[in-house]
Amino acid sequence: MSVIPYLVIKMYFFSWRSSKKKETTSITVRIRSILIFSIILCHSIHLSSPNAIADKASVVSNKHDDGLADIVDPFKSTCYDWKGTIIPCDFKRQYVELLLDKPIPDPRFIDNHNGTLTDNLTGLTWMKNTQCFGVMDWESADIAAKSLKDGDCGPDPALILSDGSSAGDWRLPTMSELCTLIDFSRRDPALPGGHMFSAVSPGYHWSATTLDYHSGMAWIVYFESGTTCYEDVTNRAGHILPVRKPLE
Repeated sequence: MSVIPYLVIKMYFFSWRSSKKKETTSITVRIRSILIFSIILCHSIHLSSPNAIADKASVVSNKHDDGLADIVDPFKSTCYDWKGTIIPCDFKRQYVELLLDKPIPDPRFIDNHNGTLTDNLTGLTWMKNTQCFGVMDWESADIAAKSLKDGDCGPDPALILSDGSSAGDWRLPTMSELCTLIDFSRRDPALPGGHMFSAVSPGYHWSATTLDYHSGMAWIVYFESGTTCYEDVTNRAGHILPVRKPLE
């Protein structure tokens, strides 16, 4: 399939999705197909990964099933971002173009040579080392990000943090902040050209944003693909990409 934001299509069937399992009901085949497809959108490239959400689903596509074909064809669907805003199904650019009404500067990212990168578009400072932490649950990730400080993330001198920061200066990014890094024209990783981050770990990254209707689920981003989804906050499988405002 071509590189399009089909992975952020939100079909508004989240209320039917349990964090652990789904009930089998006697609904019509078409509704079941929509439900299965909405789950696959979150995990279509991660079904074999041990870090994926516990309630995975797989489906064998029948090319003769016209009903399902209409559903899975993104050019016949309505596409949404993680906030429920309608977006073009064939969008193949940096997601930030839809999030912010600003021109993208060139260069967009600056290496501060102290373990951090500055995004000239948003004014945010990011950790350059995407593998400073291991995987952990959401609460532990939040604590780890807030505890980050100058001297952490060694021993590589090119990646060790030497920005003069103290514990409390860093934090988990909000979902909006994390999504500013997605580039739907790219894969492995789906980050803008010239981003300067170290090798991005496979799996998902936690955001600080929980679902409005379910505080036990937090929004996440898979940077291999630009996939946006949500995850149970107790799952110990999320990566961390801390952020902060530039220090005064």
